[in-house]
Amino acid sequence: MFLLNLPINIKEQAAIERRRSEEQKRLSRIFNVKYRTIGIDKTALDEQVQERQYMKELEKQRNDAFDREMIRNDLKQRLLEQEDFSEQRQCAQELNNYRLLYQKPEDSREWDLNDPKKWKKLTPARISDDDPRLSLSSGQKFAGEDLQKSIRKKFQQEQLKNYFDLQVKF
Repeated sequence: MFLLNLPINIKEQAAIERRRSEEQKRLSRIFNVKYRTIGIDKTALDEQVQERQYMKELEKQRNDAFDREMIRNDLKQRLLEQEDFSEQRQCAQELNNYRLLYQKPEDSREWDLNDPKKWKKLTPARISDDDPRLSLSSGQKFAGEDLQKSIRKKFQQEQLKNYFDLQVKF
């Protein structure tokens, strides 16, 4: 009679199980068309994939660090540009204030040439007929000219009117 219920040695059972799994893996490798035709080393490829993923992660971390650095540098540059702009504006304001206080147009050497009210400020060429500034060679006074002609005519007209009034009364 056969004893079927005999306990099998655990070591033998583990060895049998190991052989079965190895045979199963071998059969899967044999019947796997891609693996059989290319003849790839699965462990090496897995290592390469893991290494590539690790390198991608490192590159991503590096790019993120560069992005943060770029943002920080942009902020610094913007602040420096604002400071520079405000400095230039301050200098321009101070320069304009200096010009307003100390470089007035009427203080310049050429103001007598550029003065818009120059003609109003000038004295006339002659004030009266007996102006002491007039000489013979000035060419300002000629025979027959009379600056007080209009005043004299008014005075003469008033005199004539007075004479006429006196004659009418008598």
